[in-house]
Amino acid sequence: MSPRAQTGGVPDGARSKDKILAAAAQLAKERGLHGATIAAVSQRSGLPASSIYWHFSDKDALFAEVIRTSFAQWLGTVPQWTAPDAATLHEGLQSILGASTRTLRDVPDFLRIGMQVLLDQHDEHASAREAFLAIRSQTAAMITAYVRQALGPDSDRTLAEDLATLVITFSEGLLVGSQVYADWDPDEYLEVFLGMFDHAASSRAQSASRAG
Repeated sequence: MSPRAQTGGVPDGARSKDKILAAAAQLAKERGLHGATIAAVSQRSGLPASSIYWHFSDKDALFAEVIRTSFAQWLGTVPQWTAPDAATLHEGLQSILGASTRTLRDVPDFLRIGMQVLLDQHDEHASAREAFLAIRSQTAAMITAYVRQALGPDSDRTLAEDLATLVITFSEGLLVGSQVYADWDPDEYLEVFLGMFDHAASSRAQSASRAG
């Protein structure tokens, strides 16, 4: 049967692709990226290697798609960086980050694999690294827009971009902390971070005002 045939209205190609992505993600969690070989993915998914290569040119392309798919799924479960509806930027960040960071203890696949390919600079992971960096850029753009809306239409874009970078870096640090400390309480550290964030935003805004 052709990979493009349909069963119950769902293309077999889509079914097999989903099985491959799920198997690859599971193996990366269990064995790390290096241990998640095409042969292992084939065995775990129950599909021949030829089916994997029909969907993906190589292992790098496969894990780039795992990152993109995992991010899209995760994004649908957390609050969005849409127009601020809280009274203050502090309250808005507390609401969004409070909900988002609690999902990090489970380490979404896009973060687990993305952090690996960032630290491992081998060319064999170039596509996966590019996919993860694109996700970080997309997230940074969303947070930047959110911060600018909260600070007002005349707010400095560079300030908003720097604050967005601070938010992303803090979130990634929470990921590491959640894996190191058994009694990890993200809400406690979120309060400390928001105090630092408020100070940084205020200090930069005052400096920009004096310079202007």
